[in-house]
Amino acid sequence: MKRILISLVALLLLIGCQRTPEQPLIVPKDQELMLEKAAASQKPEEPYMPPAAPERWTFEMQSGNFSYHADADVSVPQVPLPTVWVRAQGLPQETVYRLFQLLSQGEELKLPHVQTRAEIEESIRAYTALLEQRPDQDADMSKEEYDEGLLQELEYLKEAYKTAPETSPDRVSDGTYEVQKSGKTGTETLVLSASNLNREINVHSFPQADERSSFAYYRHLRGRSDYSMANAHKVDAAATQNDPLYQKAMNEVQAVLEAIGDPFEVAAVYLIDDAAYGNVDGIVHDAEHRALCVDCHRLVSGAPAAYDVSGATRKDPKSYAIPWPVESLRIIIDEEGIVSLNWKNMVTVLEAASQTTNLLPFEKIEGVAEKMLPILYNPTGWEDMKSVEIRISHVGLELIRIREQNNAAELKGLLVPAWVFYGTIQMTEASGFQDYANYGLKSGYDHYRGEEILLCLNAVDGSVIDPLLGY
Repeated sequence: MKRILISLVALLLLIGCQRTPEQPLIVPKDQELMLEKAAASQKPEEPYMPPAAPERWTFEMQSGNFSYHADADVSVPQVPLPTVWVRAQGLPQETVYRLFQLLSQGEELKLPHVQTRAEIEESIRAYTALLEQRPDQDADMSKEEYDEGLLQELEYLKEAYKTAPETSPDRVSDGTYEVQKSGKTGTETLVLSASNLNREINVHSFPQADERSSFAYYRHLRGRSDYSMANAHKVDAAATQNDPLYQKAMNEVQAVLEAIGDPFEVAAVYLIDDAAYGNVDGIVHDAEHRALCVDCHRLVSGAPAAYDVSGATRKDPKSYAIPWPVESLRIIIDEEGIVSLNWKNMVTVLEAASQTTNLLPFEKIEGVAEKMLPILYNPTGWEDMKSVEIRISHVGLELIRIREQNNAAELKGLLVPAWVFYGTIQMTEASGFQDYANYGLKSGYDHYRGEEILLCLNAVDGSVIDPLLGY
């Protein structure tokens, strides 16, 4: 599906009409200037006063087939929001050990099959034979490029042959990483892939700050349908205090967060079920089991960081920078325990750049939000849609990551205070088919996936931050 085309002309016209810094709409690229503004805070002896904000924010607007709605609770932490340097985080082995012990439940999980010498010899013969061939006519490469790729793979296979076993052993994992080398680049990745009939754990950890690490766990629901967000609805903690599933889920989540070691807290909870609608395998049945889907976000000096489960990225055509989605941690728990855990794009805090900041109150922000929503989400590029509905359901004063300037090779940047607007974009096509879009992308899913970031406004100067591009 096509992407949203943001009207740069409209942005520039709007910026030209606004006074600075009351309603600035573009993120200043000068990080030094931004840090200076962030550091211009109250004196250390003065008590911290959180920026003023209402308990709820409402907004309604219609423009053609586009509608914009906000009926959102507004959350403001009572601690100062720092500005801190962060980088992409490879998962420490000790963290993986703790999570492995918790999630394996005492069961043996096997490591993948190791290629034997005979199997590698067969691969070497196959690649050598390919050197005598030419690439397909449709292939977008020359014979030299084709041969170079094969030779690199052959070199990797010959190196692996030196330590390959005669027979593949039956290997049981204790949670220790294995080193995986890329045949083409020679870079190393720390990998854990272990499973049995009941559960599996897959971890990819990149020690260098130029890749995105991840941890994934899944408990096999043998003979049952997977849980889906199709019928999901957000639940309030106070309304579920007496629900045994909620109590069990919070205990399980707490165990996970203790194993991770870094400070996290629950950000949102959804009740989901395993109803099947036949859209994948033709199986249709009502819900037989229920579960809770719990999203967590990182805390930095007690302040919450923004989170986003979409995993969406948008490539800047003017940049060779590596895509860097916002960190997310999602855990699904049913009556039997943890069903799945997905932790992606984790970061580590390097150092504080500013401990306290003067932040814009929400009354200075809501006007910018009301102007920006129809600009970010506008009919340009959506002409084939019967309707597009943008709904804001939550606003949080949180830390959002922006990238380090002039550093396209590394995933490094600043966590800065921002007013983060969460919600959904629901599209209805002329046929009546409905699906949900991601921020800035006219692509989506056929069901609700929970709250996702729709708009970020810098809490220091009111400028717009693109969470997909990181500036």
